[in-house]
Amino acid sequence: MSAPVYIPSVARNPLLLALLVWAALPWQGGGWPLAVQAGPWAWAVGVFLALALVASSLPGPRRPRALGVAFLALLTFLTLVGGLYLASWTLGLGSAGVGLLLMVALGYALAEARYFRDSLLGALVLLSALLIFLFIVYPLLGLVRTVTLERVLAVLGDTRFLMLENPYTPRSELAWTLGLAGLGALLAGWLDRRLRGLGLGFLLGGALGVALFGRGALASSLLVAAVVAPLSTLLGLLFALLQQRTRLRWLGPLLNGLALLPLITPPFVLAFALILMFGRNGFITAGVLGLDQNFLFGPVGLVAAQVLAFTPVAYLVLRGSVQNLSAALEEAAGTLGAGPGRVFRSVTWPLLRPGLANALLLSVIESLSDFGNPLILGGDRNYLATEVFIAFTGRYDPVEAAVYGLVLLLLVLLVFWLQYRWLGQTSFVTTTGKPGGGRPQPLPGWLEGLSTALLLLWGALVLGLYGSVMVGSLVQLWGFNYTPTLKHYQDFLTVGLPVFLNTFKIALLAAVPTALLGLLLAYLVFRQAFVGRRALEFAALLSFALPGTVMGVGYVLAFNTEPWVLTGTTALIVLALIFREVPVGIRAGVAGLAQIDPALEEASASLGASTPRTLGRIVFPLLLPAFIGGLAFAFVRGMTAVSQVIFLVGPGNLLATVLLLGWVEQGQMGRAAAMSTVMILSLLLVVLLLFPLSRRFDVRMGGPMP
Repeated sequence: MSAPVYIPSVARNPLLLALLVWAALPWQGGGWPLAVQAGPWAWAVGVFLALALVASSLPGPRRPRALGVAFLALLTFLTLVGGLYLASWTLGLGSAGVGLLLMVALGYALAEARYFRDSLLGALVLLSALLIFLFIVYPLLGLVRTVTLERVLAVLGDTRFLMLENPYTPRSELAWTLGLAGLGALLAGWLDRRLRGLGLGFLLGGALGVALFGRGALASSLLVAAVVAPLSTLLGLLFALLQQRTRLRWLGPLLNGLALLPLITPPFVLAFALILMFGRNGFITAGVLGLDQNFLFGPVGLVAAQVLAFTPVAYLVLRGSVQNLSAALEEAAGTLGAGPGRVFRSVTWPLLRPGLANALLLSVIESLSDFGNPLILGGDRNYLATEVFIAFTGRYDPVEAAVYGLVLLLLVLLVFWLQYRWLGQTSFVTTTGKPGGGRPQPLPGWLEGLSTALLLLWGALVLGLYGSVMVGSLVQLWGFNYTPTLKHYQDFLTVGLPVFLNTFKIALLAAVPTALLGLLLAYLVFRQAFVGRRALEFAALLSFALPGTVMGVGYVLAFNTEPWVLTGTTALIVLALIFREVPVGIRAGVAGLAQIDPALEEASASLGASTPRTLGRIVFPLLLPAFIGGLAFAFVRGMTAVSQVIFLVGPGNLLATVLLLGWVEQGQMGRAAAMSTVMILSLLLVVLLLFPLSRRFDVRMGGPMP
């Protein structure tokens, strides 16, 4: 009888490499010391590494040995983490390399113990989870750890946060707020007699009362969000219906073009343009109408700027929902005698609820977390997003900034919960794979006419606003002297161009890892089954829902002390952009994977191809169009980001959006207009180049291979 063949653990190679890194590379930042000189914690890491390496080489049953190796690898990693915090190390090449290789070894060992289908997949899952934890979850935990109950109560009791009883008014704002809360509870009780329905109605009524009668950051933010979100969603719905069901073919391209413009510009450029057109020295208000007023600076102007900026987002969300409406169901309802109004109430409206909920959710989150527009047009009111920044940089109180950030975070989570309560467990499936007959019903004439008129008015306003920015860059002083000049572009070449090129470099450095990591996470989460898959998906998508100011403060608090001394560096800005925009790459990857039949991967595996070969030869080439699309969006978002990165920039790594925002605040309108024009045209050029390229490589649609 032949002896059993000895096969070492697959985790042996990464463990051996980790031990070499432990011995040869600088353990801390600055090139010194080596691990053997770094003290007892570093020695313990080396000892546990050696034990894990020995265990991986022992003969015996594979599964028990793999579990033992996994336990020792995890123990070594926890020892490393303990040393980083308790010994106050600064993360160096040695400690970082050992940590990453330990995650690889742990993934290999767990795969050998049959917790993952493949060793490479196990390593990729654990490495992705580690990165997501470090750069999304860890900053949030640092934010929570900073605050104390005493400071929370102090900030919440400050009139800057909320003032319900104004001593200078004859009415009782608190009584009106409680009255609206009670009215909301009564209305909810009439619609839903359950206790939680009453509580939800009381909550929504109270929030409306705070928004209408209160003052302070919470009241102002709720008021603006309560107006902006429904308006943006309604306009987005009208434009989506018009794009899909109009009889005028030229409206579709016009709508898509108008939706693109706000997405490729910094979010506060429209606020800047509104000042040029409707401010105190605006072309329309002062030049044409001869008015001297400041109505734009306050909730009115802020609502206008946010509606202009966020309606395209709502339109893009709802366009997919309207496209997926079942025309056969509408035709069947009409055949059974239902009129257009009843068809809309009983068929169209219920099927649009998921899209409407998503559009409303995004609009509320965008409004609450908007930073640039309130800073420019906020007037004499406080807003939650700007108070985070002012508390941090103006009052030098990071704890107060963290409290405001946590309030923003709780509001966002509350909105998510309300969306879930609205949709419930209802199924909205209309695409079943079976052929669906019928053609979409055209819009009623009056609705099509009204929507077309709104679209043309919208288009004229948007093009006029962007045109004012471009013209403003070519005149001496907007509002006073319209003599043509190139002075502002000369100033841009001297002051702004180095910052613009630095922003271009940083956005490009962040865009490629964002798109790659997004594709990888999409493949892991939506094509693989493993324990913790939903938690990884939730954590990866969490950053997209969080206000940028919250993540900005979290990054400063998390990476300003040992072992992560990264504040003020370009590396931290790149990391912030990567993990802020990685959901964009995930969604691009999911869209690409939806068009790739899993049978292709199964056939490759049945023919003996390894996972790396399958990924490299089949999956990733077919995902190239999705990669290019994710790359384009990540690059544009990196170029236009402001709310998070404004906390992270320093004198040596200033970004274009931060410089542009400073120029607008200082009243340097010509320079700001020149910078805005260059950013708009350059980003438009990037998008126009990359998206045709993605269609060229789209082999699934029959495009040519390079």
